[in-house]
Amino acid sequence: MAKTNEAKLWLRIKKLNLKVHFTRIESSTINGIPDINVCDNGAHYWLELKSNDLKNCGLSKWQINLQCDRIKSGGYVFIMNQTLVPRALKLLAMDPVSRTPNLVSRFNDNEEGMRSILADAASRTREPRTSFLVDRS
Repeated sequence: MAKTNEAKLWLRIKKLNLKVHFTRIESSTINGIPDINVCDNGAHYWLELKSNDLKNCGLSKWQINLQCDRIKSGGYVFIMNQTLVPRALKLLAMDPVSRTPNLVSRFNDNEEGMRSILADAASRTREPRTSFLVDRS
C-alpha cells in the first residue's frame, strides 16, 4: 500500500529524533481532529499535516471547524504544509474569523527546515496570541 504524502511527512518528523512527545492520531470517529498532538518542553499544540498546493491546504470543513473552535477556546493548532512547487515547508494558523489559514512562517524543505518549523510552532504557544501571524504589510 502506497503511503500518502502526509504519511511520508510524519515519517520525516519521527526520524528527527527530537526530545518532543508526538502522538499521531488516526481516527475515523472524530471528524477533523488534527494529525499530531505535540508536547515540546511545556508547549502543547496540535499539528495538521498537509502536502499540497491547494487553496486552504485542502482542509475539510470539519478540520476548519475544529481548528476554529480550538483557537477560540484558547488552544493552539498549526498546519504544516509541504508545498510541492516550489518545495517548501509552511507553518500556518487558522484565522477563526475569516476561517482561512494564514502564513506564520516558511522554511526550506529539508531537515533543518523541519526542525525550525517545529521549534517555531512551540515558541509561538508561549507568546501572546496576537503575535501568531506574519506581518503581511
